[in-house]
Amino acid sequence: AELPGRTPIFWPGVMQSPPWRDARLACTPHQGSILLDKDGKRKHTRPTFSGQQIFALEKTFEQTKYLAGPERARLAYSLGMTESQVKVWFQNRRTKWRKKHAAEMATAKKKQDSETERLKGASENEEEDDDYNKPLDPNSDD
Repeated sequence: AELPGRTPIFWPGVMQSPPWRDARLACTPHQGSILLDKDGKRKHTRPTFSGQQIFALEKTFEQTKYLAGPERARLAYSLGMTESQVKVWFQNRRTKWRKKHAAEMATAKKKQDSETERLKGASENEEEDDDYNKPLDPNSDD
């Protein structure tokens, strides 16, 4: 179930059961599940991912910003996570990436604009200097 023209994402330790894939380290079923609070109301808890899971997710994100269904399923299985957790992690990570990218672009534009203004100001000063440095006309009233 590979996508045509797209190489599958593989790197060491993801497809076979790696030594770090230990139930104590992975996101366990009670994390991110539904609990009842003291009033008996349903309460969702936030899942806590291990460092290894985050590392694997980040490495995959570096390679591709979007995961197709089979890739997501494979990654979720290899990390001991649900497909939904992987999907939401990627959505959140893309949002973070876009925000950072937009900030970097704004900074670059500000820098470019200030450089343009600086160069424009320098060329205007050169024109004024040209008038100042012209030889005096002996026939003028100045």
